Amino acid sequence: MGTHTVRHEGADLTYDLRGAGPLLLLIAGLGGDAARYAGLAEQLSDDYTVVTYDRRRTGRSTGRDTDFDLAQQARDAAAVIRSARPATARAVVFGQGGGGSIAFELAAHQPDVVTELVVHDAPSLALLPDAPQRLAFARQVRTTYTQRGAVPALELLGASPADFPEPAAADYFLRREFLPIALSTPDLDAVRRTGIPVVTAAGAGNRDACHAQAARLQAEHLACRYVEFPGDHLGFVSEPGPFADALAKELAGLRRP
Repeated sequence: MGTHTVRHEGADLTYDLRGAGPLLLLIAGLGGDAARYAGLAEQLSDDYTVVTYDRRRTGRSTGRDTDFDLAQQARDAAAVIRSARPATARAVVFGQGGGGSIAFELAAHQPDVVTELVVHDAPSLALLPDAPQRLAFARQVRTTYTQRGAVPALELLGASPADFPEPAAADYFLRREFLPIALSTPDLDAVRRTGIPVVTAAGAGNRDACHAQAARLQAEHLACRYVEFPGDHLGFVSEPGPFADALAKELAGLRRP
């Protein structure tokens, strides 16, 4: 594994490269730490050059403590792709959770760097039939964090500080990242116009969750396949082998000549 850094818009973005083959960028959600993809990246590295990176102000990457900017996050992802493979500057992209929201933004506005796209459990709450209630709940989580702290706010989400590499990462997620992602709506029409092959996915273990409902609606809007991957929202952590097999199968089906 090789570790590299690219300077972009005032941040040093640290990324890791594993394996050989077509470039595959994995965009992390839940705070943006690359370490959560380590098992999945190892499983895929026989067939791909896998890129994992710490999003700005996460893990080893730097950046100012400013409001979360989805467009900037997408530009960061493009900068990592161009740095990792400057000759072609294109990659297969997989995004999970909030990383899926970034992946949609990347495909919609910088399609030249994306060859194929798989998005797993991206929230897109505004697409849901009960969107007002879902969005109100998201604001409740943010208010709970402000008034009572990270632990009770994460409990509302079915998460805990143990899901993050350090307490500061959980605080940053709740303070800066969670609500902007929850309130964002991907420009699916723009994604569809690019012609990029897309699959949306959710965990088989949480097919009734709002993320899975959103993934099915995303597929309808995009006229693309919806699939279920092993595990739940974090199936790539709990079942990296089966998850990697399922992802590789979908990527093979999407591959453009």
